[in-house]
Amino acid sequence: MPARIDQLRDLILKAKHAYYYSAEPIMSDAEYDALEDELRALTPDDPVLALVGAPVPADTILTKARHAMPMGSQNKVNAEAEFRTWVERSGGGPVHASLKGDGASAAAYYRDGRLVQVISRGDGTIGEDITANAIRFKGLPAWVGAGDSGEPFNGAVRFEVILTVADWARIDPARSKNPRNAGSGIMGRKNGHQADCLTAFSFDLDEQRSGGAVRFATEAGKVARLAALGFQVIPHQHCETVDEAVAWYRDVQARRDELPFWIDGVVMKIDDIARQEALGVTAGRPKGQVAWKFDSAGAETVLENVIVSGGHTGSLVPTAQLRPVDIGGTTVSSASLANFDEIARLDVAIGDSVWLIKANDIIPKVIRVTQRPADRRPILAPSICPFCGGEVGRRRITSGEAGVILECRNAACPKKSSGKINRWITSLDIQGIGDSVLEAMLERFQIEDAADLYALQGRAAELAALIINADKEIRLGDKRAQSILDAIEATRTLELPRFLGSLGIDHAGIRRIELMIEAAGGELDTLEAWRSGRLRDPDLAERAGVPNLGGPIQDGIDAMSTVIDKMLANGVVILPPQRDIPGESLAPVKTVCISGKLPSGAKKSDYEAPLRAAGYKLVDSVTRDTGFLVLADPDSASGKAEKARKLGIAVISEEALQAMVAGQSSGPV
Repeated sequence: MPARIDQLRDLILKAKHAYYYSAEPIMSDAEYDALEDELRALTPDDPVLALVGAPVPADTILTKARHAMPMGSQNKVNAEAEFRTWVERSGGGPVHASLKGDGASAAAYYRDGRLVQVISRGDGTIGEDITANAIRFKGLPAWVGAGDSGEPFNGAVRFEVILTVADWARIDPARSKNPRNAGSGIMGRKNGHQADCLTAFSFDLDEQRSGGAVRFATEAGKVARLAALGFQVIPHQHCETVDEAVAWYRDVQARRDELPFWIDGVVMKIDDIARQEALGVTAGRPKGQVAWKFDSAGAETVLENVIVSGGHTGSLVPTAQLRPVDIGGTTVSSASLANFDEIARLDVAIGDSVWLIKANDIIPKVIRVTQRPADRRPILAPSICPFCGGEVGRRRITSGEAGVILECRNAACPKKSSGKINRWITSLDIQGIGDSVLEAMLERFQIEDAADLYALQGRAAELAALIINADKEIRLGDKRAQSILDAIEATRTLELPRFLGSLGIDHAGIRRIELMIEAAGGELDTLEAWRSGRLRDPDLAERAGVPNLGGPIQDGIDAMSTVIDKMLANGVVILPPQRDIPGESLAPVKTVCISGKLPSGAKKSDYEAPLRAAGYKLVDSVTRDTGFLVLADPDSASGKAEKARKLGIAVISEEALQAMVAGQSSGPV
């Protein structure tokens, strides 16, 4: 009977959340009522029955949150000899071995049996609140019963958020992203879409009973407790000896491609927890645990040359030109060397034989030199900018590859300008302007910055005649030229965050601009406010969530002042940021969802600004609050169309949409 009560509580909590937050009910009203009736019959005063509305507030998603106990990292071993040495130094087996899932770590916090908060790993101390999505994860119960202890469960559970191969194939048949990146993207979605496709595989817990921490004797006992509480535990193995642990690692490595989800190694822990604790911690990493990672696919090749590329911030990045070599089924001929400090650390030179891997099975990376011939040529850091001859300086970076990068200090460097133009094109998804086309446009039209793109509308014939391949004398052509001009025109009206975040200003991408506007509470709602110099005010920078970046961001905006003025002069329209205004619940903004390829060839983003101007909001999914669903064929039987009809949402054509944004009607009739 207690088990059934716990099951009913879990089902009711998940159903409540789906109904109120995701607007994608997981059961009918009749089914839900039957669950509540059954629970009421078993326990009339059950606290779950007293809950009103959604158990998790939707507006908590992605807000910063602090872990009750820090989530640390593990030391790594890369070879059998290293692993055996670690076991010997740790006092020998038994060893608890478990798969190291290739996903994102998080922690779930429970109070009196109920899931109250889930926080992504973040930096181990501060993460993001993902409760509104996590309550829909498979393998993570919304309610945990008392079990054998007789007390409601209180504590924290650590787990890996994983998109299994089966779910990956279901939501992304083309496999356009790897499951790790796809899963991380789903985990952080504000609308919760596809969160129920993710699985939580638990591997650790901190349990509280009678006001004190539960002491587990072994890792095996801890995992058994997790399973008994109803969590999906990560696949694991108890190994009495180091030989058994090595054999299990080898077996997992051989079966890696057959597993139901991606992994990147095996986690090994001394099974005796008291011995683990006695071994201590170094730099936040417990000495009694290691991650034995798989070797990345690699091959030996020759570094034939190094070229320096320039970024829109002025960074000068060395890239290795390699003798083509096959790694994991793809031919690799170049790899980033990160920075010139990394070149010095590797002691690599042109002509050297190097060992190349795909870091995380994706990014080509030189990890060591295997042979240094007598005629090797040193790789010299540029003393002046190779693009403009300007002064070169050093700047320490704190994200990505650690170290110091070289950068051009000339504000007028043409590479910075073209880099920022390319950043604008990429950020706003202006289709048709690849590297060769952009290079030809820069030369033919003397384009100095992104603002000049908006002065091309009357030059379609010149654009069509543009030679984009001199060797074969290939011209751009009328159709491609008009397509590019249309794509540029579609970005002439932009919301403030997209405008500022696409300029290529250091530390100021679209998402950060959105967060700053939201945090500033109206003080940064206009372009004039951003250009006023007020971000140098420490108090405003603090309120905007950038206490250490206000000055640098303001410097970047000031440096783009001429470009911004040209944008405005060339007809670029900047709309204020979208925000929900309290007190307008009686007149909610109608929402519009656009699905599929439209007959005109326009993209969804093309309609975002016109819809806003007409009083509508563009959304990505169909919910009970959606006003209209736009389809190329209003009679379509697609999933979104069927859901819209079931919810009584109007399904309209693009023609009707155009009438709406043109102000010809307040909605289809």
